[in-house]
Amino acid sequence: MLKELGKYFDHYTINARFMPAFFSVLPFVLTMLAWCPSSKSILGGSLTVLISFGVMTFISTFVSNLGNRCQKQLFSIWGGAPTTAILRHRDQVLDKYTKQRYHKWLDGKIDGLNLPKVEDEIKDQSDADLKYQSAINFLREFTRDKTKYPAVYRDNVAYGFARNLLSIRVMGLLVALICVVINLYFVWPVLALAKVETDGIILSNYLLGVGAGLTSVVFVLAFLLVINNNFVKERGFRYAKTLLESCEEP
Repeated sequence: MLKELGKYFDHYTINARFMPAFFSVLPFVLTMLAWCPSSKSILGGSLTVLISFGVMTFISTFVSNLGNRCQKQLFSIWGGAPTTAILRHRDQVLDKYTKQRYHKWLDGKIDGLNLPKVEDEIKDQSDADLKYQSAINFLREFTRDKTKYPAVYRDNVAYGFARNLLSIRVMGLLVALICVVINLYFVWPVLALAKVETDGIILSNYLLGVGAGLTSVVFVLAFLLVINNNFVKERGFRYAKTLLESCEEP
């Protein structure tokens, strides 16, 4: 499947946009395979059709748009983008000496920028943030070459995945809950009777269904307890630190 997608979409689109969607529907796929084995051939051949009719392009755009909206809300909650925040003098993520070194490097690379001093930032925080954002825009383009800066690219993909996954969290939770009910509906009669064979169906044939049900439960817990603002924030600040570490080069 990934090989087929790779013919039409780049690595970032596949891993940061499609993967959150695939992750969210995994309980449904496993449930279909468990209780409708013939769906395997249908699922296998559907990807080419979806690509041909532009459905996958639509999914990519849709997930990206949701992710961008989610990002705006998160930045509002966090007080700005992580890349902007850690350049501020008042922020404590980086020690002041590392921050001074990054400021000096950026000032040397960008003509006329002159990142604010401590007193300048206190005097006009909005203008200071605009300068930090400008510096980050430059740095993002400066590190665009993913072969030269693989760590930056890797953390950017990881952040994009986490952000987009959070943006479709409700959908993923609903899918997982529905799959829990479906799997319980099919498995419970056999478990309740506690028989190895019921109506000619061997209990071992239900193992895939039990696995799909347990996976659905795990996904419900993941969407409720793990995939949240802090989940994305951790990846966002990891990306921001990795991006700024490129300022260490001569």
